Amino acid sequence: MREFVVVSVLHQPVWLPFIESLVPAGFPSPALDHESAALDLNALLLPHPDATYLIRCFGDSMMGGEDGIRSGSLLAVDCTLKPQSNDVVIASLDGMDYTLKRLIQRPDQSWWLVPDNPTYTAVPIESPDVFTVWGVVTHIVNETRPGKLGQHVRAR
Repeated sequence: MREFVVVSVLHQPVWLPFIESLVPAGFPSPALDHESAALDLNALLLPHPDATYLIRCFGDSMMGGEDGIRSGSLLAVDCTLKPQSNDVVIASLDGMDYTLKRLIQRPDQSWWLVPDNPTYTAVPIESPDVFTVWGVVTHIVNETRPGKLGQHVRAR
């Protein structure tokens, strides 16, 4: 079984300015009249901090989907959520290693673990008693400038 480094979740608010202007693909006006509030990133990204962990994924089986998951993405995973069809989950099947896949219920009511990358094969969940969901991915953090996120994520 793989060893995961779980990053501790902050319990103090992290307030950042929130600019209400929509950015079509440009730069928001730095004028103060556009700044309307401050957002607490912990409350926004981690509503259940005692049941949420952060984990970095690797590999390309989830690349190509609309969520933008790629190798190196940092994932916020909430253990309090009941998995639903189309959720991205951390799961274990048949006691094997953990995997990151989309949980899909097909029209025939069968459940599958489906990669977003079409070059990988979907896996049927044929025996629910040997299937475990370890959490539902709620947020994905990707770098636009490689290396910075990895430098700032440290295990306690």
